[in-house]
Amino acid sequence: MNLNLRQLEAFVLLARLGGFSRAADQLHLTQAGLSILIRRLEERLNVRLVERTTRSVALTPAGHQVLPIAERMLADAQSILACGRGMTPDQAGRISLGLAPQLAGTVLPEVLKAFRDDYPRVSVIFRECVNEEIVGRIYAREIDFGLGFGIQTNSELDSQPLTQDTLAVAFPPGHPLARKRIVRWKDLLAYPVITLTVGSTMRTLTENVFLAAGQALLPAYEATNTITALALAREGLGVAVVPTSIHPAAAAQAMLLRPLRDPVVRRSLNLITRRGSVLSDASQRFIALFTAAITRIDVHPPAHSR
Repeated sequence: MNLNLRQLEAFVLLARLGGFSRAADQLHLTQAGLSILIRRLEERLNVRLVERTTRSVALTPAGHQVLPIAERMLADAQSILACGRGMTPDQAGRISLGLAPQLAGTVLPEVLKAFRDDYPRVSVIFRECVNEEIVGRIYAREIDFGLGFGIQTNSELDSQPLTQDTLAVAFPPGHPLARKRIVRWKDLLAYPVITLTVGSTMRTLTENVFLAAGQALLPAYEATNTITALALAREGLGVAVVPTSIHPAAAAQAMLLRPLRDPVVRRSLNLITRRGSVLSDASQRFIALFTAAITRIDVHPPAHSR
């Protein structure tokens, strides 16, 4: 009996998400295309796996029996592929990953250059994604792993903390905060504040600090990414709450950064993979270089600041 891994993948994702619309989106298929995959799998097994209704999908008793077996088969297939991708530096190959746009625009170029020196024949395919898309692409096996902050995982994914960065404030030269060696959160109350949009990890952390101090956060502007927030601050529209990992981009634009104190707020950079997957040596080297690049970022004010 020949089983199609794509059909098994479609069935497992449909069972996890409980609906054709969401599963089709994750697999980048139409609902009709997903239905065809499920129907062909049922025909191959000669058993009905799901009960379809207008609003939801439920597994049949046979579907409940098949699901854990299908999950194991997919995990085994992933392990086989990973063994094949266990490249040494002189071997050709590729790795694929998803990461936040902020990381792609700041740390990634340095890491790619160092990785190319170590693995000149291994290509790197990267996708700039928000957290939800990183998770979806890992489920769909479009990427080997993801790198991000505050990614919500579940029992199907592994999340490994790699390093941390710190929340900071960005402003242009000549701003009154430039005279301060230490900038505290309460110092921001005197200026328009630029934050990320509601729902982002950065916004949640920022709101929590203000709430703990009994203050309401009323942003002057809300940006969807830290690069935009930095650009708004550069034009004098306010001070931007950003992570210290954006320092390379800030320095390139002659912007100043000060880590925020009282309290110091950190966030964790996590490696996200499918549970049970095995990363190649090349992938592990890339992750090590990326972690080191984030860790090396050290933001300190000049000695003459007060």
